[in-house]
Amino acid sequence: MVKVFITTTAGRKSDLFDEETTLREIFDAFDVDYSVATNCIDGAKIDPAGMDKSLREWGVAKECRLSSIVKIDNAAKVEISGASAVLVSDIALEDWEKVKKYAPEALKIVDEDGDTIFKVSTCNGGGSINEYGVCWGSYTNEGGKATVTVLLDEDVDDKLSAVKEIMGTALLDLNDIEKDIPDLLKDIADKEAEIEKLIVAK
Repeated sequence: MVKVFITTTAGRKSDLFDEETTLREIFDAFDVDYSVATNCIDGAKIDPAGMDKSLREWGVAKECRLSSIVKIDNAAKVEISGASAVLVSDIALEDWEKVKKYAPEALKIVDEDGDTIFKVSTCNGGGSINEYGVCWGSYTNEGGKATVTVLLDEDVDDKLSAVKEIMGTALLDLNDIEKDIPDLLKDIADKEAEIEKLIVAK
């Protein structure tokens, strides 16, 4: 049996499937409308013909990660310039820090056992990103948005493939968290207003 992890715009799930199961059958089993989304297996885009290939035909033996993501307007994006790639959030750095303070659990993705498998935080310097999480750096763009700067090998011609290799499915996990941040910020603003009412300056 193969352990399949799937990430969609709505969240994450996992289950076991026989290696002869096709990707189409797996998406159907998870009740995913893949017709209007970008679908990937372990970071590789799935074309229509690939949907009817089995896990075995995709070379999967033990586990794999599927994703079916509908384009989100307010999402982090990557800008490649020269020998660097800059991940730019749609959320301001100060707002990420606010959520980190008031609702840290909202910045984590956990598995069925409650173990953290992906986490977003803030840190000093240029930040970092890998399959386990994103740490927004202390530098922002001109609009105050959070960023992570990754240096690329200058000798690599295919910068897009290099970025996909470095950031991979972390971008999908990040945007799964980021899409909920605006609503969280509204709740935090309400809490701050309630706190201010309890503070009396004399």
